[in-house]
Amino acid sequence: MRLSDYPRSLNRARINDLFNGSPPYSADEVQENNIQINVNSLEGTSLAHDARSQFANAFQKPGVFFTARTDMGTKHKRLKYGTIVTREINRLMKKSPYYFENMRAKFAQLVLHGIGPNAWENRETWCPDPVGIEDVMIPSNTLLTMKNLPFFAIYRSYTAQQLYQMTHGPKVDSAWQMGNVNAVIKWAAEETAKLSGTTWPEVWSPEKMEERIKQDSGLFASDAVPTIDTWDFYFWNDSKKVSGWNRRIVLDAYGQPGVGGIVPERKTVGEESQFLYDPGDRIYGRKLSEIISFQFADLSAVAPFRYHSVRSLGFLLYAVCHLQNRLRCQFNEAVFESLMMYLRVRSTDEMERALKINLINRGIIDETVQFVPMAERWQVNPQLAELGLSHNQQIINQNSSSYVQSPGKTSTNPDIEKTAFQVRAELNATTELISSSLLQAYKYQEFEYQEIFRRFCIKNSRDMDVRTFRLNCLKNGVPEDLLNPDAWDLEPERVMGSGNKTLEMAIAKQLMEWRPLYDPASQREILKVATLSATNDPALTDRLVPEQADKLTDSKQKAMVSMGALMQGLPVKFGVTDNRIEVAETLMFEMSLVIQSIEQNGQMATPEQLKGLQMVGQTIGEQLQVIAQDKSQADRVRKYGADLGKLMNMVKAYAQRLAQQMKAQAQQNGGQQGPDPADVAKAQAITMQAQIKAKNAADSHSQRTAQRQVQWEMEEKRKQEQHQAELQREGQMTQAQIATDDVLTAADIRRSRFTTKADVQNKKEQAQAKPKATPE
Repeated sequence: MRLSDYPRSLNRARINDLFNGSPPYSADEVQENNIQINVNSLEGTSLAHDARSQFANAFQKPGVFFTARTDMGTKHKRLKYGTIVTREINRLMKKSPYYFENMRAKFAQLVLHGIGPNAWENRETWCPDPVGIEDVMIPSNTLLTMKNLPFFAIYRSYTAQQLYQMTHGPKVDSAWQMGNVNAVIKWAAEETAKLSGTTWPEVWSPEKMEERIKQDSGLFASDAVPTIDTWDFYFWNDSKKVSGWNRRIVLDAYGQPGVGGIVPERKTVGEESQFLYDPGDRIYGRKLSEIISFQFADLSAVAPFRYHSVRSLGFLLYAVCHLQNRLRCQFNEAVFESLMMYLRVRSTDEMERALKINLINRGIIDETVQFVPMAERWQVNPQLAELGLSHNQQIINQNSSSYVQSPGKTSTNPDIEKTAFQVRAELNATTELISSSLLQAYKYQEFEYQEIFRRFCIKNSRDMDVRTFRLNCLKNGVPEDLLNPDAWDLEPERVMGSGNKTLEMAIAKQLMEWRPLYDPASQREILKVATLSATNDPALTDRLVPEQADKLTDSKQKAMVSMGALMQGLPVKFGVTDNRIEVAETLMFEMSLVIQSIEQNGQMATPEQLKGLQMVGQTIGEQLQVIAQDKSQADRVRKYGADLGKLMNMVKAYAQRLAQQMKAQAQQNGGQQGPDPADVAKAQAITMQAQIKAKNAADSHSQRTAQRQVQWEMEEKRKQEQHQAELQREGQMTQAQIATDDVLTAADIRRSRFTTKADVQNKKEQAQAKPKATPE
């Protein structure tokens, strides 16, 4: 694999040199062709930086890398669990400098070579390490799906101190072949002793050698000390009952022939083992994603797509950028040549006289010396040179449009300004190109996020970040059985415009124009997205447009509206999507308000009120039964039951008073032949009045509920309009206004320039001079 990869390495080295700013001509070419100008115009370097910025803006600008959602656990708590898990895991990932550098390295390799490999050195650390594409050995004809990958190797280089720490300690993997490991460390110690100018006789004593390594770890870790180069080899093994990836570590014979020739001390399966690490048939990983992940930005046109057939932006732009650099060097040489002064002489004596001429004011020139006029010198065709430069630049812009910011003006004629339709059409075309290229990157990044999430869910992990994540989730009420990667779906967070700032601002501007047409919740989301587009600061965006913690949820609103029907004795049922805790809390609060009103009116309830309060209490009891199915809510159910019991005791008291009142009235009328007509009329009037009061109370409650909803919506609208006005005033001198002005068409700008005060005054005078219509 290494021999097969050598020609590819040469191509990658050429790409790296070009985009790193190396000159286009080699030292031999400069000497052989007498080249005077050999510089890199840095067009490729600039394009690489723009493309990396596009990737960084697409993946690192959002406040979170991904959003976690679950369909397990208590239904009305799934959103809460997802919010907690998403916040806690992204907080650690965002704060990690290692993962930040991992992303930067990955984007750089994607732009230049189209492949960004990341590998985990152990089975518990969540953050992967960036690996150079030259350090990953993949067999030829391997598909991008890795479906036909039988084995692969990762190049790893250790100092003696690093290898010593990995193989010594309280919990060391028994798969390390300590005979070979000690021999390698001994070799490194001997080579280091030669560099330090000492003999170090302790190297022949293993105990003293170990102490020497520990106390001189700084010397062993220096860049002057020879490293121990290895290949971390993985192969798929399905010969046993359980299939999986096996692991070996072997010395790099090409890099260290002396070390590779060490005679091992340990015997394995009847023959000598050449491995530093050999766990036998032990499964190291069930899936390839548990060992290594790949990010691809493949521009290849031939399918099926293969690993070694990936065509990157750097590969496709190499030839034209290299040609452009050479053309610019020749063009500049011609410019310098045209500025040179040439003299015509006929002999050596005339040449010596010419060299002694001082070209100063009122200087004297010998008549034998003649200046070569421009007409007699070799002439460069400037139109052809400029055409070649512009043609190459056009090719570069076309091939890089999927990864870099599109130029604001690409017309070949600078005097022709584009219309609004042309600008919008180009923006739409660029959006499609960028979205299609980044869609591939988002999908491959999702696989890496899944493995990172799996490692964050490992119980009793030795990674401190993993332990912190699990502890914070458990403290915030996430059940431990939900900290399982199979229970979650991850969705990478995406930005508008796919990382293109101009497109992002154009989309944000359009959404802000349509914002009044959306409902209040969507309006606030649009305002937050537009603020993030203008500021590029997620923390500032959260402060300017904070999340509403006390907003009226659908469950609370439904419970408030249903209170009127319950007080009339009508049953109300709630669905599985309703938050039963919010429903119970709202109904108990509304029930307490009704009881408070009865207490203020003489502590006597009408039969209709008693019937309604009993229906409310029954409905609350039904909600508590549903909540009680979650054993973790036992304390909450107990508290709500006690509160409901107090309210129902007062309802029972009202029922007893009403029964006593009715009994007293019956005894008072017991001696008469029949009820007094006046008393009957009075009782009917009281009953009618009670019914009217109950109806008025229900109507009043419904009106209050509707009024609260209207007031909440009006207040939200007022806050949003006020915030929008402040945001517009503050953004006049910010990047948002500047970026938005770039999208404005030239026609709009010209019209605004010709609008003067005289035009405004003329329109005002015409309006005043117009006769008013006479009434019929």
